[in-house]
Amino acid sequence: MRSQFQPIMGGVGGRSRIDDNEWHYLADPDENPEFFEHMTKPVEIQFLGKNWEEGPWIMPNRFGPGVKADRHAHNHATIYYITKGSMTFNDGSGWYHAGDLRWIEPFNEYGPEEAGPDGVEFLLVSAGPIDVLWEDGDHHIVKG
Repeated sequence: MRSQFQPIMGGVGGRSRIDDNEWHYLADPDENPEFFEHMTKPVEIQFLGKNWEEGPWIMPNRFGPGVKADRHAHNHATIYYITKGSMTFNDGSGWYHAGDLRWIEPFNEYGPEEAGPDGVEFLLVSAGPIDVLWEDGDHHIVKG
């Protein structure tokens, strides 16, 4: 995963724009077909940080209408900021819409995540590199 990350202030900060980056999959469908068995349709993402090892771990996500990702957890605290459309996490917290923010502690399962009828776009911000821990025990380590 590459981003159009631009160092600023002598390398102690950075800048990136969603409009300047390409959308791609969190995992390579040819190398990791099992990852996509947990989704009704592959989900597109971007990585906006400096690099996968150093972060920051900021990833716009784009789910098509009604797309679901199975129940799962992440290995670090995770923030979702909805920018377009709507989604639910099917955990009793209801539907989230543009402007809503949700955060979840590490290793707490939720889902399935489900996009609304118009799909959803959101920023996922993680406190560290993002691993996907599926409920059935599959573990996907994102290598960036």
